[in-house]
Amino acid sequence: MSDVPGMDEGPGSAPMGQPVGGPQTATAGLGARFGARVLDVLIVGIPSAIVLGIAGLGAGGFGLRGWIGGAIFSILWFGYYVYFESTTGATLGKKLLNIRVVAADGNPPSTEAAAKRNIWMLFGLVPILGGLAQLVAVIVIAVTISSDQYNRGKHDEFAGTGVMA
Repeated sequence: MSDVPGMDEGPGSAPMGQPVGGPQTATAGLGARFGARVLDVLIVGIPSAIVLGIAGLGAGGFGLRGWIGGAIFSILWFGYYVYFESTTGATLGKKLLNIRVVAADGNPPSTEAAAKRNIWMLFGLVPILGGLAQLVAVIVIAVTISSDQYNRGKHDEFAGTGVMA
């Protein structure tokens, strides 16, 4: 049985917001998760974009340099999220807002689960259409977080994770 709300909804599962066999915990909603993403952009994304820009590899555009910059940025973000979520359960932004990514057992997700959860970030490796695919993924994730009683997005369902407050 899972210690995370919404991760085990079979017979004998805990009521919403109540993990099996533990104190009441809450899942993190879209607002807290969006706030953590904004903090991550300020802490990591903007400095990375500045360095790429200085190197002449600004992300965006249809040229080779734009694609290379976008690809590096996608790999950097993917690695950042996978590393921090699998080792500590939280990126720097999530830590500041006291939210964390957990597997069904309440521990940080494995590297594999964190990679599955964030694989959509690598859509940027696809020239031209990758950015559009990332935008679609973000919309789907936001809508599913907002509409799920346990605030789980499609990426959480795919990876078997949840985000706890």
